[in-house]
Amino acid sequence: MTTPPSPEEIAALVPKIRADSEKLAQRKGWMLNPNTPIADSVIEGLARNKLVRGKRYCPCRLPSGNPDVDKLFICPCRDAEKDVETDGHCHCYFFYMK
Repeated sequence: MTTPPSPEEIAALVPKIRADSEKLAQRKGWMLNPNTPIADSVIEGLARNKLVRGKRYCPCRLPSGNPDVDKLFICPCRDAEKDVETDGHCHCYFFYMK
């Protein structure tokens, strides 16, 4: 079993993930959740998954361990675009329609 990442390790990765996510959202015509605590929680979950599992898996889904299946849930997951279009936000409430 591996040691979970420290709060400092997660915090160090947060600015990059936030910047990358904001760029992606802008490119797609989306925005990050304006409720900052929710957006921050998702970003920290993405950072944790990157450190523990090597990929930025959506924190609201549990990876199965099967790389072919799990790649569908790298943020933004395969359902994000459809969810934002139909519901106004993705499953994690991270990306929102502008």
